[in-house]
Amino acid sequence: MSTTTTRIGPAIGTARIAGDAALDRLADAGYEDLLDACGPADPLRRLGWLRAWRRTAGRDVEPRTVLVDRDRALVAAAPLEAARRGGLVIVRHLAHADAWFDPAPPARDEEARLELLRAVAAEPGDVLLLDGLPATPEWSRAVADAVPGARLAERPPAWRLTLAEPPRSMRKRRKEAGRSRRRAAERGVSLSTTVARAWEEIAPRLDDLLAFQHRNFPGPEPNQLAAPGPRRELARAGIAALGGEGRARLVEVRDGAGALAAFDLALVDGAGAVAYAGAFDRARDDVDGLGWISMLSLVEVLGEEGVEVVDFGAGPAAYKDLIAVPVPLVRAVAPRSRRGRATLAGHALAAWTRAAVARARARGRA
Repeated sequence: MSTTTTRIGPAIGTARIAGDAALDRLADAGYEDLLDACGPADPLRRLGWLRAWRRTAGRDVEPRTVLVDRDRALVAAAPLEAARRGGLVIVRHLAHADAWFDPAPPARDEEARLELLRAVAAEPGDVLLLDGLPATPEWSRAVADAVPGARLAERPPAWRLTLAEPPRSMRKRRKEAGRSRRRAAERGVSLSTTVARAWEEIAPRLDDLLAFQHRNFPGPEPNQLAAPGPRRELARAGIAALGGEGRARLVEVRDGAGALAAFDLALVDGAGAVAYAGAFDRARDDVDGLGWISMLSLVEVLGEEGVEVVDFGAGPAAYKDLIAVPVPLVRAVAPRSRRGRATLAGHALAAWTRAAVARARARGRA
């Protein structure tokens, strides 16, 4: 472990910790209390999840922590990782590969955010990559002021459902789910929905649920959420860590014979929740709309306990635009070494060349 502490004046100080003790130092500094005070309300930024990620999917990275204090009280913090990729050291959010929701590091105010970004920008490495930052003027100004040479680029939006202001399409989805239940009953198929909040109820079912998800939504890539290997290890360990803190909510839809037809599992953080896992039996032809029956039941359960916002993550999915609205995000990239500058310049040139060729082909000149 290495630790560096710097005082920026009589009031502000920063500390950086690299190595396996980085998460312990983050905990000791009061990171969880800072999340409670400032957000983001995203359970995937909780220490339980980050530790699970480190043990499973993040074995090949170096954890780092940057802390900012004011008058010796923590005001901003960033859990980071240094990953070696293609001969370069990339500094990015810890659990970068799973930061599909809200990885923006917590800060009590703009001054704290600015000092945090300055300290993050000083981290040793070749390229700084901060993905999934809010596309707001405040964050854009802070990145421009604190990170020399940073470029902001749009990235796929995240999808968010605000329960007090649902999209108009939600009403249609509810009607469709009701019609699906009635059609199932007409075919002699009874459906029951159960809710589990206690980890003692959810834990024994978790392996079967993850296998059910992978069986029905295997996907072409090994990085699917419930794919066997490190991904499933992470899902199992992360859900267990947060479930043990009372943050898991499970909705199951079963038929009259007790067979699982659909499920959705959310992770809750105060007024926020992440719709983390879910699937329906795609082989059934006697019931339609199982996914909506399960998903809307989950949303109802979360609303009843005071959840205000449900996040569905970034990237495309056939259902997201039918239940949520896009939240713009940006990616901040900055070179931190000569090799980093050369690599980013090469990528920019390659991107420019591809775009030029595409334009020429569109004009029929190539």
